Amino acid sequence: MQRNGGFAKAARALRKAIWVGSVLMWAAAAHPALASEVSSASFAQWVASLQQHPDDEALRARIIAAARRRAPAVPEEARRYFIRGNTAMASGLGTYGAQRAIRNYEKALTLAPWWGDAYRNLAKAQETAKDYSGAIDALHRFLQTAPDKSQARQAQDHIYALEEMRDEMRDLHAHPVAAAPVAPAPAAPAAVIAQPAAAVATLPSAAMKLGTVFRDCPDCPEMVVITPGYAMGKYLVTQKQWRDVMGRNPSFFSKCGDDCPVEQVSWDDAQEFLTRLNEKTGRHYRLPTEAEWRFACRGGAATTFCGSQRYQEVAWFAGNSGGHTHPVGQKQPNALGLYDMNGNVWEWTNGCLEYDCDYRVLRGGSWIYDPGFRGTSKRIGVARSYRLNEYGLRVVRTLP
Repeated sequence: MQRNGGFAKAARALRKAIWVGSVLMWAAAAHPALASEVSSASFAQWVASLQQHPDDEALRARIIAAARRRAPAVPEEARRYFIRGNTAMASGLGTYGAQRAIRNYEKALTLAPWWGDAYRNLAKAQETAKDYSGAIDALHRFLQTAPDKSQARQAQDHIYALEEMRDEMRDLHAHPVAAAPVAPAPAAPAAVIAQPAAAVATLPSAAMKLGTVFRDCPDCPEMVVITPGYAMGKYLVTQKQWRDVMGRNPSFFSKCGDDCPVEQVSWDDAQEFLTRLNEKTGRHYRLPTEAEWRFACRGGAATTFCGSQRYQEVAWFAGNSGGHTHPVGQKQPNALGLYDMNGNVWEWTNGCLEYDCDYRVLRGGSWIYDPGFRGTSKRIGVARSYRLNEYGLRVVRTLP
């Protein structure tokens, strides 16, 4: 009886082992990521297959999930491309450097498609190149690599910011700002319409690249192409520019000098200035819409302020202004080459405050404001006739 009982017990143990083995074999077949834990060869085959089919997102996700369980070593050649990408991003060559970086990061990820740091740096390069959709995809893949909680939170917040910039870019291209009809300009003296200095482009067209600097005439504001649809003044309108057009200088800080921004002007004053400037130049300058101002401020980067995470790098504000305005162009520009988009003086826009166009919106902050109160999205509404020594303007014109 004992012998028979022992035999029955052994038989039950054998059947259980066979059943467990069958379940494990089924799980490995149904869920290849489990098989990767016991087969480095299978993992290598997946990577090789992804190299042949780089658009297979299901396979990419499977590789990343398997790598989370047992992270393989990053191949030395992948690390080489990664370092080359970092070097290209640090070159200071702007979009050109970003494009070189993207190519290197993509090569690194071809060899190590589970590498979270490479996805994160690829997103930074794509953002610099204004490929916001690509940057969003790269950050989603970074999140799949299961970074720590702090990095994951930063990446998700960055995705939200990139989605807003992507949508703004689409809106600007889908609904370009239409130019208001302009009456034929009166004949102007040759001195006014003379060719500008050779260093500045003139007569822009839709083919002009983003960031191109041009001037319509020697007395015209220096402009920067923001999108194929519009250009914006490189600087705030200065006291000299205002005086040359209007014959007077209303600025409270008149002793600051010709290159300081004009201030103490209302929205209505700005409209009169623009009318006279257009009559003088034969162009159609205007105030920016809020969407145009916000897009230009960001310059294609997800920064807290217009061109930096650090307010003091780009702006004159309460902490560094000394209680007055400063000449334009002394702080760091944003990615598009626009100066003083934050601080110095508030900038009038064409925006109405909650549909009440007796109150117009100003953007950007001023010399008297604290940086914690001013970011890329902050706005205030003021009566259109109101003047203060921190209200100024920047011009825009529709292209071509």
